[in-house]
Amino acid sequence: MANPIPGNIEYAYSRTYIVVNPNAALGPPTCRISDPDDFSNGDGSGAKYDFDGVKPINVDITPGVGTNPPIVKTSMDIQQLDDRTA
Repeated sequence: MANPIPGNIEYAYSRTYIVVNPNAALGPPTCRISDPDDFSNGDGSGAKYDFDGVKPINVDITPGVGTNPPIVKTSMDIQQLDDRTA
């Protein structure tokens, strides 16, 4: 993690971590293992997740409507891969 920002969520080693800075005057931010139930997206409605994809994996997120959760669609487009013919 190059530049940790308190409040960010990080995923590593099949665990979820949240960046915290217990005392801004004494030290840099650090990552602590977190329980997803502790996450809040600001309005108290539940967990906050981050979905990322690296080519050729594509992630499309459609915001939730009303009480329905967001829809996350993950796909793979092999045409995005480098041409390997030589």
